[in-house]
Amino acid sequence: MRLVAKDLSFTYDGEHYLWKDVSLTVHKGEIFSIMGANGCGKSTLIKSLIGFLHPETGSVFLELDDGTVLNPVDDAKEYTKHIGYAPQMQDSSYSYTIRDYVVMGRAVHLGLFSKPGKRDYELTDEVLQEMHLYEIRNQSFNTLSGGQQRQAVIARAIVQQPDLVVMDEPTNHLDYGNQYRVIEMIEKLAARGISVVLTTHMPDQAMYFGSICGIMLHQHLYVGQEAVIITEKTLRELYGIDIKMIRVPGVRRRICVANPEC
Repeated sequence: MRLVAKDLSFTYDGEHYLWKDVSLTVHKGEIFSIMGANGCGKSTLIKSLIGFLHPETGSVFLELDDGTVLNPVDDAKEYTKHIGYAPQMQDSSYSYTIRDYVVMGRAVHLGLFSKPGKRDYELTDEVLQEMHLYEIRNQSFNTLSGGQQRQAVIARAIVQQPDLVVMDEPTNHLDYGNQYRVIEMIEKLAARGISVVLTTHMPDQAMYFGSICGIMLHQHLYVGQEAVIITEKTLRELYGIDIKMIRVPGVRRRICVANPEC
């Protein structure tokens, strides 16, 4: 499977463009990180990729392993069936248990009046175990902390068993340990051949994944390999502070820090 976007441009008012001429390709099992300043349109872009919003220009499509091509306009139901989505914000008024909330991710595989069956709950429990939520599976969603809710939202996207999972700032509101667990889960998804598109404010996360990434700057998405795209110059321009890239031999990768001499 691969996700392809060609020459996308988006405007809310028909006059002022949030971003223009965005093109990208995400292949099976790849992790694609999108970075950008607050308000640059990262969330709008991923909503356009999954078909929730429709860009002013350009096209988006999924090419499945059997050669079938689906687009979010003509094949909306089938298109979204292949995509799991973990949004940034979630309504916390749900009184469902965590288990029942997460099993809703199986809805795309059920008939109109069907209920989740034994296998659906088995898959749900497997994901809850991996996300370290199983022990509190019977707790109400609306009693969870913000971080636990984020984990449950991600779990619901994963239990759908999609070809592509799209996550909007998946580690937002999580403590360090749970950030690591989510990153570990993303790596597991990629190892299973599931593609992941995520937004992040943390360059270190994109560098850790070491895959293709995009940086949204000046209404354009610059796409390429992490080692080429993420540079001191680009990050300075993106975040407006002086940043140093440091290679840490012990972990064999780069990290970025604010220049202490500034």
